[in-house]
Amino acid sequence: MRLHCCVAFAFAAGIAYGQQGPGTGLSFEAASIKPLQGPVTSFHYNVLPNRLDAKAMDLRELIEDAFDLPDFELSVPDSTGHRNFDIMATTGAPVSRAEMRIMLKNLLIERFHLATHWDTRTQAIYRLEVLPAGPKMKVSAEGYAGSGNSPTRHQNGSMEFTGPMSMRQLAGRMTQFVGKPVLDATGLDGYFRIVFVFTPDDPMVQATETSVPFLPKAAEEQLGLKLVPSKETIKVLVVDHADDVPTAN
Repeated sequence: MRLHCCVAFAFAAGIAYGQQGPGTGLSFEAASIKPLQGPVTSFHYNVLPNRLDAKAMDLRELIEDAFDLPDFELSVPDSTGHRNFDIMATTGAPVSRAEMRIMLKNLLIERFHLATHWDTRTQAIYRLEVLPAGPKMKVSAEGYAGSGNSPTRHQNGSMEFTGPMSMRQLAGRMTQFVGKPVLDATGLDGYFRIVFVFTPDDPMVQATETSVPFLPKAAEEQLGLKLVPSKETIKVLVVDHADDVPTAN
């Protein structure tokens, strides 16, 4: 799963079938959604001031982007997310990132008949916090609007994150390797240049000799960040319905 963190504690009940709060009338000037033909060979999610260009994204990922959610804050039926789509949508005039999300949300409601409601769940998590000495990362002027770079595996079994990321994106990447959701509690905004090498908590990797530390220690030594165990009540978006195939362009 390509994962795309912040906790919200409010509870909103009921079915959301187009009523998503202020700005719900925003829509793309033109939008094309095409089911992907053949296997997924590459994917991207590019957001420009007047255009959304998504390739080989499944519906779950599109919902996460529309609602600005990490993977573990979305609950979908098992049947959702197994088809991939290419989307090209234009806005005409430039819009903000938040407005683009509303447009995508409304597009999913219109074309997939997406219906959702909010729920809350309590679960064990890690909070990603800054050590007292401060972060060791350098600020980056630019970053990826989507989920950031995928990790790279080295021959010795270690993993590496590189490239500009937000702390939410980094927390989402860490979630894949620590067995629990990682919530960004750093309070750090913007993007940072991440160079982060660690050994995953994998018995097959642990059996090999490596001097690369496991993720929690590597985060402290290389990034100035710490994983703190906690138990939190998190808001979860539940998908009640989504069509397998969107309505025609």
